[in-house]
Amino acid sequence: MADKNFIDNKLQLWDSVSTTDPKYTKKVNQRGGFTAIAAQSQVKKATEVFGPAGIGWGVKNEQFTNIEGTTLVLYTSTLWYVFNSKTGELPIHSSIKYGANGRYDDDFAKKVATDALTKGLSKLGFNADVFMGLFDDNKYVNQVTEQFADESWKKKLNQVVDKLPDSDKKKFSDAISKKTITSKNYKAYITRAEELLVQFEEAMFEAKKNNE
Repeated sequence: MADKNFIDNKLQLWDSVSTTDPKYTKKVNQRGGFTAIAAQSQVKKATEVFGPAGIGWGVKNEQFTNIEGTTLVLYTSTLWYVFNSKTGELPIHSSIKYGANGRYDDDFAKKVATDALTKGLSKLGFNADVFMGLFDDNKYVNQVTEQFADESWKKKLNQVVDKLPDSDKKKFSDAISKKTITSKNYKAYITRAEELLVQFEEAMFEAKKNNE
């Protein structure tokens, strides 16, 4: 019988990977214009969600097929991944011209494989906001830019705060909730958290020494 929790959360994976950090995108003024996503950022995100490539996710059965009489190559493979202890597979494909006007692209294999991977990951929800056209809306882009900037400074602060006693953690958490700590002054609070951490570690050292 299928895992009920897995069935009830059909969008669990999609929702966790659908929002794109604008710093990993760029506008391309070709083919009518579109937003390109940094491929390595997708690899990092897939690794964050599934685990290391080759262990938690990857591609297999890669094939490059030259269309006879042309410089067009069809790439096909299978994208596999492990999520919630279940293994999933998706067929992925893309095509590319490896030459034109007597000139050849030595990087065609990497380009077509990367394009296929990007399209395959998009089927799982990766960078869905880009593929759904939301990056054409400046208001949306500004919104997610602020969101990721917000997450960035909080992560830096929490790297220190998480080492403090629970009572101090709560004080910092409350200060963030009340917006006493913001993106403009968080560095001063990191310094304060580091001072508290030194005091806490010194107190722990003294307590241990007194108990010996």
